[in-house]
Amino acid sequence: MELDILIKNGRVYDTSSNTDEVKSVGVKRNKIVDISGVDESSLTAERVIDAEGCYVFPGLIDFHAHVFYNGAPICVEPNSSFLPNGVTSVVDAGSAGWGNYRSFYNSIITPSVVRIKSYLNVVNVGLATLGGGPTGYLENIDPKNFNRDKIIQTFDEYKHNLIGLKLRFSKDLLEDRNLYMEPLIETIKIAEEIGCPICVHTTDPVIDAGELAEYFRPGDIYAHIYHGVGNIALDKDGKVLDKIKDARERGVIFDSSNGVAHFDFDVAYKAIEDGFLPDVISTDCTCKNCYNPSKVVNLPFIMSKYLNMGLSMKDIMKAVTTTPAKIMGLEGEIGTLAPGASADISIFKIIDKETIFEDTVGKTMTGKQLFKNQLTVRNGTVVFRQIDF
Repeated sequence: MELDILIKNGRVYDTSSNTDEVKSVGVKRNKIVDISGVDESSLTAERVIDAEGCYVFPGLIDFHAHVFYNGAPICVEPNSSFLPNGVTSVVDAGSAGWGNYRSFYNSIITPSVVRIKSYLNVVNVGLATLGGGPTGYLENIDPKNFNRDKIIQTFDEYKHNLIGLKLRFSKDLLEDRNLYMEPLIETIKIAEEIGCPICVHTTDPVIDAGELAEYFRPGDIYAHIYHGVGNIALDKDGKVLDKIKDARERGVIFDSSNGVAHFDFDVAYKAIEDGFLPDVISTDCTCKNCYNPSKVVNLPFIMSKYLNMGLSMKDIMKAVTTTPAKIMGLEGEIGTLAPGASADISIFKIIDKETIFEDTVGKTMTGKQLFKNQLTVRNGTVVFRQIDF
């Protein structure tokens, strides 16, 4: 059998099929091919990669990032920010609204090597006003300014890429405009008319976090679950609020979406101790936190933080491959190494290295292990390789 790429001797770890064993992975054109039962001596490949001592993962998925580069000041350039870190797919968390989504799609999404899906911000120009000064000009989430027809029209035109609507729902966005629950209620109404989920930034909400979660429907994304500002996900005894747990039971998805202002060790440790792990682990990557030491850096850094906090490899990898792939509607195509899937692959070592991890308020944890990417394959092509690998 002739292959384009043969990866051998690596520990293949794939939560979509509960695979954890040393075996070979073959790539032909842009697909994973089935080489089980094939005598390896009969395999030939243009490129043979020896992954001994490494994990072979599906390409990682960063489910919450901001990549409208040059369109919104906080955004990063996707290819350089993600491919070297083993991330082959990204979800943009509402950087663009209907007024500038076409520009985002044509200038960034279409030519990108990294696969990009996105949420459409309900604000006309998304996050285009953020940046400059300490916070920039916060977007106007007054629903009187939402253009329902244009939002629905844009979603219909780009439904092959858009996976939901995005709203940032924090006290600082509401109080200056004398708003309360109106933006969230209107966003849900529009989403129901479209038939799509919503993704909501929940840090420092105006109401109790459990009461907020009651508004969420199955498939909706509750972002920044471990934030420590204002109304948090824990009760006075340090247990996860019952209404948060109820929301998960009915299918609400909880994303860690780390960022620099949305992760608190005290909240995270208590929630995890209470059995409330993140469904999705993501970075909320922006130009302010990408490669920012100790805070965010990249997705493998955030994964390393959870590894050092005691989460299992299975829980971490499911949260950066299998689960986000399913939410994106791409289950079986990405986030898996099954035959027929897109040939998106990352090869990692877990190295011993003392590393400082810091939360929003400056509390630190010293970890002992790091995920370190060695090589990235995107759509059947090697797009990054460490110089010493």
